[in-house]
Amino acid sequence: MVPPTDAGAAGAALIDVSDEAEVRRWAEKLAVSVEALREAITAAGNRADRVGEYLLRLRADDHRPPL
Repeated sequence: MVPPTDAGAAGAALIDVSDEAEVRRWAEKLAVSVEALREAITAAGNRADRVGEYLLRLRADDHRPPL
C-alpha cells in the first residue's frame, strides 16, 4: 500500500495508484473516469476523503454562473 500523503492520515482510506483494479473501483465509486480520478489524486493526494472533497468542489465550480 502507498504511504499516506501526510501524517494525519492514520486510519484514512487510501487509494493505491499502483493497483489498476483499485483505481477503477474508486473511479466507479466516485462516479468519475479513471483519468479524472488520477488528476484528482495528483491535486489532492491519495486519501479517498480528500479526493472526494476535491471532486465535489470541481463539480460545484462547474455549476457556478459565469461572471
